[in-house]
Amino acid sequence: MKKRASAALTIALLTACGTSAPPSSSSLAAPVDVFAPGKRVSVPKATCQPGDKPEPGLQGRVATADVASAPFNCNLTLVSLTPDSAVDSLDSFNDCAYYGKGLFAGGAQVMDVSNSAVPVPTGAMATPAMVDPWESLRVNVKRKMLAGDSNTNQYLDLYDISGDCRVPVLISSTQMTTANGHEGWFSPDGNTYFMSGRVPLTAVDISDAAVPKEIVSHAFDASTHGGSTTEDGAMSFVCQQASFPNDKLLILDTRDITARKPGAEFKLIAEIPLMDNQWCQGAYRVTYKGHPYLIQYGERATANDCSMSDAGWATFGYPRIYDFADPAHPQLVSTMMLETALPENCQTVKGEGSQVSGFGYSVHHCTPDRLYDPTILACSWFGSGLRVMDIRDPLHPKELAYYNPGTDTSTGTVARPVVRAEKGEIWFTSTGAGGGFFVVKFEPGVWPFPGSAPCPEANDYFFAQQNPGSTCATAVGVR
Repeated sequence: MKKRASAALTIALLTACGTSAPPSSSSLAAPVDVFAPGKRVSVPKATCQPGDKPEPGLQGRVATADVASAPFNCNLTLVSLTPDSAVDSLDSFNDCAYYGKGLFAGGAQVMDVSNSAVPVPTGAMATPAMVDPWESLRVNVKRKMLAGDSNTNQYLDLYDISGDCRVPVLISSTQMTTANGHEGWFSPDGNTYFMSGRVPLTAVDISDAAVPKEIVSHAFDASTHGGSTTEDGAMSFVCQQASFPNDKLLILDTRDITARKPGAEFKLIAEIPLMDNQWCQGAYRVTYKGHPYLIQYGERATANDCSMSDAGWATFGYPRIYDFADPAHPQLVSTMMLETALPENCQTVKGEGSQVSGFGYSVHHCTPDRLYDPTILACSWFGSGLRVMDIRDPLHPKELAYYNPGTDTSTGTVARPVVRAEKGEIWFTSTGAGGGFFVVKFEPGVWPFPGSAPCPEANDYFFAQQNPGSTCATAVGVR
């Protein structure tokens, strides 16, 4: 029987020892970002190679007059493009890619990418959730399982991909009682799937994938969006999608839920108000030499109509990095804003980029190359294409590369990219004229970085999933 959380969340402060103590309510409400005129600074531009075709103007901009000249590239070259109606979801397992084709546009596509130069479509999944998976299509490497939840009908579909990844086998298709879809993610052990994207947020027990069962649901102040969960299941980072001032990143204690303790509930540790962000999209916890940080990103800005430009607010959404040494008080340490998002450029770029929901030149989904000592962050950036940031120094990120297909006012580059370090490739999708499933490759000497450790320092399920051919002990041990 599913258990519904109480109206007021239990507040817990996690310490390094794993014990909990209630902080004062005021300690959870202090803003961690500052928005004063002059504070908005764009990330340093990438230095392109001879023969590249850089964007002609502002960083990230494809003006109407330049659309016909796209694509633009810097330090990334095209390996292949498979034209298709690829939209919001993308994930991978072994040499297979899975992406949503759009709302009721044929289901979720399966691609054989063993030959990156000639990806081969091998079929489509058209079960109730997969015909409308929106941003929920996710793979769990330990369970060798693919999941998708529906944006419209409350279904959760689970597929076995342990055999031939080109032919996913349906395990179950279940209409949930309370849960709603749109977004979703696995706990790293693959035993819990979190359905989100609307009200409420629901944890689902999928330890028996044939019979998914709701564990607990909670209706937050607004719809929840994307998220992630730590390897031990103890903490989850959940986006609350709303307009200012309720757009936030929620940091939740989920240890009782993933441990299946009776009466388990979501427990609030802290919340990060995001101010000039609207519709927080997702977040990951990463570490640098053992020190924890959060990478957060959101898909829209609060004032893309330029109404807050004089106050220094960004025009479009962008990624942020927080120092996470104190879970109750994350501290903003850097941002990754393109020139198109700077308030002083608002009138120049107003109305450009993706015309869907005012996304424009906002970021949408991001993927680090690994969770331990990450070196790059690859992001889908709506009208600005695929952008790659050098994040070896979390306090001073800089742009490394981009491949910008341009946009014809469609949604643009949307889905979460796949970073294949072993091949030096990134897989991504983009919509509209000239869109589809892309494979791009770093130009020689760009990445991996000379001197960077080729393997994560600890067991990294994230790296293991994206690099199935890796011989790294920290990848092989978690597959």
